[in-house]
Amino acid sequence: MVRNATRLFTVEEADSLLGMINPLLMDLCEFSVRQEMLEEQLEEIMEEVRDDYRAALKPGWEELQIELENNINRVGNLTIELGTLGIEVDDPALGIVNFNSLRGIETVFLSYRLGELNVAHWHHLDENYDSRRTMERELDIISQ
Repeated sequence: MVRNATRLFTVEEADSLLGMINPLLMDLCEFSVRQEMLEEQLEEIMEEVRDDYRAALKPGWEELQIELENNINRVGNLTIELGTLGIEVDDPALGIVNFNSLRGIETVFLSYRLGELNVAHWHHLDENYDSRRTMERELDIISQ
């Protein structure tokens, strides 16, 4: 079995990537929100088709489906690009990502949300964004 090694970040390493990943996160947010809107529009059309098959003849729904597929591909590619850097996407629509790090001997997530000035929060691996805590750098996260 082949296992991928998990990259561990210091706060400084995570901070140093923000300039590069922020444009990716902005695109990811935009395409994720667009995807949600397209999915809702297509769901409405499908409900109409269930009620009246002639709704499938309305112009534009096929283009909407193609646009959704292209959008899904963009979201997937951006997520993969961030993943190759060792960054986990937590919530693409909000631009929330996690960086694996160490707190003592425990692996934790450094948490960042698009628009924040730096990486200043962390949470346990089994927790989410709502559980994150502000770091006291010298006490919480080991510099490597």
